[in-house]
Amino acid sequence: MKKLFSLVWTLFMCLSLAACGNTESDDTQSGYETVMDMEFLDGMWSIDGTAKLYFNSKEGFYAYRTRWGLGGRGEFELSEASRRPMIYFNGFLYNFLLRDDGVLLPNQNGEGSGFAIHRHTFLRDDEAEIVEWDKSNWDGMWQNALGETIVIDSSLMQYIACSPDYSMSGTINDEGEGMGLYLYDNGTRAYLCPSDDGNSFTLSAARFGRYGDDQHFDGVFYRNADFYAYTDMENAEFYEDEYSAFYVWYYDGVNRYLLGNDYIIGDDGLAYHDNDGLIYPAGWIPEEPYDPAVDWGANWMDSWDI
Repeated sequence: MKKLFSLVWTLFMCLSLAACGNTESDDTQSGYETVMDMEFLDGMWSIDGTAKLYFNSKEGFYAYRTRWGLGGRGEFELSEASRRPMIYFNGFLYNFLLRDDGVLLPNQNGEGSGFAIHRHTFLRDDEAEIVEWDKSNWDGMWQNALGETIVIDSSLMQYIACSPDYSMSGTINDEGEGMGLYLYDNGTRAYLCPSDDGNSFTLSAARFGRYGDDQHFDGVFYRNADFYAYTDMENAEFYEDEYSAFYVWYYDGVNRYLLGNDYIIGDDGLAYHDNDGLIYPAGWIPEEPYDPAVDWGANWMDSWDI
């Protein structure tokens, strides 16, 4: 039933978008005018307080955050050719169209694939807020409920990750295209989706949901594996968002995290992946945090590539 609803919802959204106007990436969409004044865009815009877009023309940057936590900063400038305020987001340039009722539409210049904000509709929102964390906030050790452990050193722009099954290292980066900090993992990018309090994160590909097919980098990672300090398990729960194609969310008593619609909630109240039944690594506190030194030696955190 969930998958059928999701399919119908996707079809409905596709038809709705087709009905909203043509697919040209220019200023011809009915009912919209091109925004030509950078300062007009200054401040916060949001989609019902979920996805958020902030502009600062004086300092020349924008900040973006999805409702599941992915996002970062990028360049906000006035195009020399067209004299339109534009941003560079995830590989594409956007200018902005404004409707009479105040709806702001990012207008993608060019066609492509991947996560985009083309046709997302924002309204001014003085109450919304984007919490930005300096990359040094992520320094140190992080661990999920199954023991997968990540150590980050922002001064080296590197990380080390291990579990009872593997040990690896890699680089971290931020392209400055509004997507935020990511761990470079075997040719792909695992983007940090931080909690509002900065004491936990999930890892995601360009969109929400499971990062990999093997549960790699899945679940919620907590600072210093201190689950007690950063959660309130008496109030923790997985729940379905009936207004978003049955997306599953997790609330740990402090912050909430979006799992997407590829999970189901079991009779025990925990979440399991539809395809393979693997548990989502959150919703309980381990009896004892995993110690990587048991499997990988006392110097497991010293293997930086410097």
